Amino acid sequence: MSDAERDGHPSRTAAPTDAPPDGDACPYQGLAPFETERSELFFGRVRTTRALLDRLAPRLGERGSVLLVSGASGVGKSSLLRAGLLPALADGRLRVAGSRHWPRLLVTPTARPFEALAAAWAREFGGSREELCRRLREEPHRVRVESRMVLVVDQFEELFTLVTDEAERQAFAGALHALAEGPPGAAVVIGVRADYWDRCAAYPQFAEAIQDGQVIVEPMTESDLRLAITGPAAAAGLELEPGLVETILGELRADGGFEAGALPLLSQALRNTWERREDGRLTIRGYEETGRVHDSVRRTADAVLDGLPPADRKTALRLHRRMTLITPGGRIVRRKATTAELNAAAAADTAERRERVAALLSAFAGRRLLTLHEDGAEIAHDVLLTAWPALRQWLGPDLTAQAVYDRLIEDAAEWAENHRDQAFLYRGARLLALDDSRPRWERDPASFPPPGPTVTGFVAASAAAARRAGRRRRLVVSGLAVLTVLALVAAGAAVRAANQAGEQRRLALSRQLAAQSEVAGDPALSALLAVAAWQIAPTAEARHRLLATAARTGRGHLTGHEGFVRSLAFSPDGRMIATGGFDRTVRLWDPATRRQLGTPIAFKPGECGNDPPVAFSPDARLLATACLGSVRFWDVATHREVGAPLRSESGVSAIAFGPDGTLATGSLHGTVQLWDVNTRRPRGNVMGSIDRKLQHIVNAVAFSPDGTRLATASTDGTARLWDTATYEQVGHSLTGHDDNVTDVSFSPDGTTLATASLDGTARLWDVAGARQAGAALRSGSRASLYGVDFSSDGTRIVTAGADGSTRLWDPVSREQVGAPLRDTDFAVRAVEFSPGGTLFAAAGDDGVVRLGDSAAHQQIGGPVAGSATVAVSPDGRILATGGPSESDPAVRFWDVATRRPTGGPLESAAGAVSLIRFGSGGRTLLTADSDAIRTWDVASRKQSGSPVFAAKPHGRAELSPDGRLLAVEHGGAVLILDVEARRETGRRIRVPGHTEGVSALAFSPDGATLAIAGGERRVRLFDVATGRQTGAPLPVRTGGFVDDLAFSHDGRTLAVTADDQAVRLWDVPGRRPLGAALTGHTGAINAIAFSPDDTALASGSDDDTVRLWDLATHRQIGTPLTGHTRAVLDVAYTPDGSAVASVSGDGTARLWNVARPADPVGAACANAGRSLTPAEWKSYVPHEDFRRVCG
Repeated sequence: MSDAERDGHPSRTAAPTDAPPDGDACPYQGLAPFETERSELFFGRVRTTRALLDRLAPRLGERGSVLLVSGASGVGKSSLLRAGLLPALADGRLRVAGSRHWPRLLVTPTARPFEALAAAWAREFGGSREELCRRLREEPHRVRVESRMVLVVDQFEELFTLVTDEAERQAFAGALHALAEGPPGAAVVIGVRADYWDRCAAYPQFAEAIQDGQVIVEPMTESDLRLAITGPAAAAGLELEPGLVETILGELRADGGFEAGALPLLSQALRNTWERREDGRLTIRGYEETGRVHDSVRRTADAVLDGLPPADRKTALRLHRRMTLITPGGRIVRRKATTAELNAAAAADTAERRERVAALLSAFAGRRLLTLHEDGAEIAHDVLLTAWPALRQWLGPDLTAQAVYDRLIEDAAEWAENHRDQAFLYRGARLLALDDSRPRWERDPASFPPPGPTVTGFVAASAAAARRAGRRRRLVVSGLAVLTVLALVAAGAAVRAANQAGEQRRLALSRQLAAQSEVAGDPALSALLAVAAWQIAPTAEARHRLLATAARTGRGHLTGHEGFVRSLAFSPDGRMIATGGFDRTVRLWDPATRRQLGTPIAFKPGECGNDPPVAFSPDARLLATACLGSVRFWDVATHREVGAPLRSESGVSAIAFGPDGTLATGSLHGTVQLWDVNTRRPRGNVMGSIDRKLQHIVNAVAFSPDGTRLATASTDGTARLWDTATYEQVGHSLTGHDDNVTDVSFSPDGTTLATASLDGTARLWDVAGARQAGAALRSGSRASLYGVDFSSDGTRIVTAGADGSTRLWDPVSREQVGAPLRDTDFAVRAVEFSPGGTLFAAAGDDGVVRLGDSAAHQQIGGPVAGSATVAVSPDGRILATGGPSESDPAVRFWDVATRRPTGGPLESAAGAVSLIRFGSGGRTLLTADSDAIRTWDVASRKQSGSPVFAAKPHGRAELSPDGRLLAVEHGGAVLILDVEARRETGRRIRVPGHTEGVSALAFSPDGATLAIAGGERRVRLFDVATGRQTGAPLPVRTGGFVDDLAFSHDGRTLAVTADDQAVRLWDVPGRRPLGAALTGHTGAINAIAFSPDDTALASGSDDDTVRLWDLATHRQIGTPLTGHTRAVLDVAYTPDGSAVASVSGDGTARLWNVARPADPVGAACANAGRSLTPAEWKSYVPHEDFRRVCG
């Protein structure tokens, strides 16, 4: 280690050793970050730089990598990247061959990220900026250089604060990922502020970087800060007065100032102290004159401002305002303003005025308050927005005017796009806020350019409408009150930002933990991080992760074995799991807490094989382990061996206890023997013929539930059934597998046997007939299967695969249920359900035992017949489905609890049923088919009177929520029918511009409004009583043809799904879109339904899946619900929201468990079975005191 490194500064071999220090250059940066050119003055970050290099090097193999560097504002991320990382790379300190010579690019996104990246690329490698910009945006995988490179993207949060187009954000994230993944593989290092870190998690390209590639830049320690003070002074040949360093550190220590935000304040204070140096010495007096750390920025900025003429102070206001931005969340952020923008803000229309603007900018930049660029300027650091009261006061009053102005431009454009519909005009408080802000705009036309004719017309139309309504006086009174509140809120925005720093930090940390929860591979850790996120701050992101945790099948890991785990068993009471591992140990676990029980049972080499099979006695007091030629027994409570081993001359390859305590052993020679455990003696004859060539090794044995039959699995590709009373084989061998049969399991009623094989299939066999029953269970991967087991209720089968997957199957339909549990590439060797529950365990070659819940967001029971449409009765007890085919159009009724038919079907007169709706009391049912629309008495299954609509319905129809009204498309109009009176009521609704028919209808919850969508790509709302349109239509410009509509139960939100595979939400009263679209389906979305509490939405798609969406975050909950083999055509929630019914073109209806726990935190903790350890807490929450998040 060099002397420099011992002093906290990295060695730089490229720097000249005889260069004298420049005493006239300030070694402190003020608010600006250290640049690469001044890296010799960058101190206090050697350990962090080394950690950054150590994290980056292993990730640069055959391909590149994306590395996220995160930290709070003011922690020094930019300086670390520019003056720490980049010089270290140039010095060759990255432990990757040739990395010293890699080109290095540094960019910040700005408002035009592709232009910024293209400019940096062109400077380094040449080429046309315009062409590079296009290629980076459209085909980034084709933008390459001959050698590897390093791309540092600093201030990545600008992608979220300055770039408003989400498509642009997505494309830029994709471009960075493509540069990293494509040959030759770039090292992409992204610096992002902690409070925007969670936004990165929304982009799949950054999942790996978030999971294990992030570097969190922590605040400097006291020793680091000491070096940051003394190091630059020493490098510049300056002297520090004794006691100065301790004075500064003492002030920081007293104010809790070792936090992130102290660093820029300290740097500015030191710069100001340097300006007051005495003969090359920084003094305590000079430091105190600056205002010390916490007042130095204010005094510096005020000094510059006070030195300006009064007219220039107003110009300075305009310039600073142009370098800020108000985000949609109301946060004031800094932005880079171009020279043209700054000149326009200052009304600098002459050369003289432009020179004056440049002089003003230079005055602030000279004190490091601004950073000048070739084509513009920006505020040097976010801290100026909170540490300078004058700036906060400047921005406060204008925030209101700016917000009203921006909103006016947007609203006028929307009014024009909607054919100048009066529903979009301003009324009340908005109109008066406009009147109040107009004088300010007129006084400052540079900041608020006079609006064009669209805005002028919009304002005039709004004022005229208000006058016609005769409400001008009332508007003044109410508007002024609202305006006052609006002004106070806006004026206090910056003040709140400073005062709520702690709250913002907690929010950022909560979102960061939620993002880490999303990418954590271990389900238990994922659940615990979600709980920690919620407890630190109950953000929408944390809530989403809690819901997602409840929705996932995985329920945590059991870790402790070293090497393969190839055998496991649940105790009969389900309270313990035993596992046998390649590390020659048998371990007991509590599945509820995921903790190991006692010390492992360990074997000496050669004593018991490498992975001993295990089995519990029926009373759960004994554990048996197969040990080569013997079986040994252990007291479960004490882990001590009980009695002598049971010895077998043929070797023991498999064991199982019968319900009466009899033990069965399978041998290496293809035989089976029953044993009396108490006497350790064989019971009855050996079953099977001895095979000395070891071609018929018994892989598994299993007793039937009543103990009368024994099943065996063999390496010869067969399974056999044995009579435990006669010791004879029952029937012929079960043949059909093409390879080794690895496992067997009886159904709970003993009538069916399941087998697994290396041929990649699981098969079901009729025990009585000793023959295969139905088709094989076969996954798309065709991977070998090592284990199989029935659930205790017989509704599910679980298999263990060589591809690392654990899959659930419906034994009736032979279809896979849900997505597989797969978070490893290692083979899963054993799998078993817990007795009497839905929990299962799967043991794998990676030494991990994974727990899963077969009920979590999975199909309930088997499918039932149905197609086209589905409805759930108001009491949630009956499911009604359309006929499964054209040849069988009858409507069927099913008991939701049992999924069995209840009563007879409705024999509809003609064709498949396209609509089913229960009446409000559940006693009647309305159906629509190709012949007519009818109502039925549910109890008698008889038609109620004449058809409600006797003509053939060729279009859409919908029933009002109270069952009174029916809307049906007919003859180019939408008719409103009184269901009970069987006649048309009210005016017919004719939709302007509809030439391609109505594509979707939806009644509001109160039945007063009808939403109609058609071929014109708009959704219109109509008053049912008058037949007149209410308000402006909702445009579906990006979505195209509308497939379905649904009102929320409170009537305030309308969900619209169009042919772009997305769902969009609209605020009904305001006629405005709500947040981002719900995207994830890979096919058209045919049906949508709100949950009863309006917090979630279900969607069914042509991609054969049902998906659930969290309406607080607009993100998918859990994995898609899979099982249908054709398009999902309709979905409906049960009234309690615990299940979703779906119906598909495959002729089936299915019910899905989507219940959310009443206590999500408690459920997440139960799923995890533990709390975060202190080590985990320190890793994920390093700056908070440890707390137990569970228990």
